Parts: sequence; structure tokens; C-alpha cells
Amino acid sequence: MEANKISVEDALNLIKAGEFNPEVEVNFTEAKIDVIDAVLLGKNGIDVPEELIEYDDDKIDYSDIPAITDEDIESGKIVWIRNAQIPVRKEIDDWIKAEKIDFNTLITELVENFYKTMKNIQKNAAL
Repeated sequence: MEANKISVEDALNLIKAGEFNPEVEVNFTEAKIDVIDAVLLGKNGIDVPEELIEYDDDKIDYSDIPAITDEDIESGKIVWIRNAQIPVRKEIDDWIKAEKIDFNTLITELVENFYKTMKNIQKNAAL
């Protein structure tokens, strides 16, 4: 093994000891890497090849995560988030970036206002 390359196990041990040098290259083999270790490596600037990451849902302790209740949703403590791909022209994308606009906030507010407007129109149109 080259002097500037270390094994995944050595890298994890060095990270946990606070002695990892990010200039050292990690030598990946075909061995699977637990998702928790992959996250630890990633936080230290080491990109783990996706095909090597092993994830076992049964190994994860969920006991400290409370169940979601109807009250959580009704109170607004939990909200539904929709992910969408919204194509915009380059000119608009450049403007959004230049103005440092939070696109998610903008879309959320636009949808909220549209919804309220439509409800208001329906209510007033029935008069």
C-alpha cells in the first residue's frame, strides 16, 4: 500500500481519535461500509462510493423517535413538504441567485396566496 493511502478501517479509527489528516487518500476495497461509518467518513471529506454503502434498517435504533400523532399535524408541528422540479428560464434562475431569493420560501408563499385567493373567490362568487 502506498504511504499516502490508508484503509477504511484506519481512516475511521483516526477520525474517532481526532487524528485524521484529510490529505491522506482512503483505499476502498469491495468491502461494504456501514451507512453510519459512511456518514462519518463523508463528514470528514471522504466520498464513499455509493455501491459500497451498506444499509440495514434493522440495525438502526428508532426508540428515541416519537410517533407522529394527528395533533402534530393539526397543530402545524409537522407539515407536509412537497418536492417538485420547477423548470425556469436561465434569465429567471440568474435573477433568483443574484437576489439571493430562497426559492422554496417563494414557492410556498405563492402557493399559500394562490390558495387563499381561490378560496376567497369561491366564497364571494357564491354570494
